[in-house]
Amino acid sequence: MSGDSQEKNDTFREKLDLPFPLVGDPEGTILRAYGVRWPLIGLAKRVTYVVGQDRTILRAFHSEKNMTAHATQACEFVAERTG
Repeated sequence: MSGDSQEKNDTFREKLDLPFPLVGDPEGTILRAYGVRWPLIGLAKRVTYVVGQDRTILRAFHSEKNMTAHATQACEFVAERTG
């Protein structure tokens, strides 16, 4: 999810050959619903969610500076839950 256009997200996904879809939200509707917009500047915060099979958010990781931490923490959380 990002505040970029869907076209820009699709291009980014193809460039990295990601096996999952990316969602563009240029109007910020979803970003506001999740409370992940910086209030004064309107840009999206960097948050990674681990979503359960029942579609509930199990964990959220916030970091503006350490992108590696998002993947590391999410993978560790999933590994702990799956044994």
